[in-house]
Amino acid sequence: MDGATSAFEWVGAKITKEHQGGFTGYEGRVVLGAENTVLGTEFEIDISSAFSDSDKLTKHLLDPDFFDVETFAKARFSSADIQVAEGDSHRVKGVLEFHGNTRTIEFPATIAVSDTAVNVQADFPLNRQDFGVSYPGKPDDLIKDQVQIKLNLSFPR
Repeated sequence: MDGATSAFEWVGAKITKEHQGGFTGYEGRVVLGAENTVLGTEFEIDISSAFSDSDKLTKHLLDPDFFDVETFAKARFSSADIQVAEGDSHRVKGVLEFHGNTRTIEFPATIAVSDTAVNVQADFPLNRQDFGVSYPGKPDDLIKDQVQIKLNLSFPR
């Protein structure tokens, strides 16, 4: 995966405000079959590379209330099935290992294969509670369970 042209971002929210962030440390690959069909993908994320729009929040995200990077340093995704929907639209299903939990997730993605790269774009919600990230926030400013994941990944060929 090309880190210079890729982005792994998220948007989390509480009642009063949204926060944007992402990860800078990740690597992965795409497996292509005949006629440039995408057979699979896998990638790993260095959770300690998390960033956000607030230094105070970033520090809090890394501690045991949220990501607990001392215990859960990496997250991994491996696709189990990638189906073409229409044109460049695909349905990606796979296994996400995050925060000590393993769950099957499914999301829509746009996958474009060229002579030089495979580009993947996706924008989908992920429920943090499904992975044991359950810090509630302040009683008067609760954190929402849904986190919006935004992928713009480039895999050089």
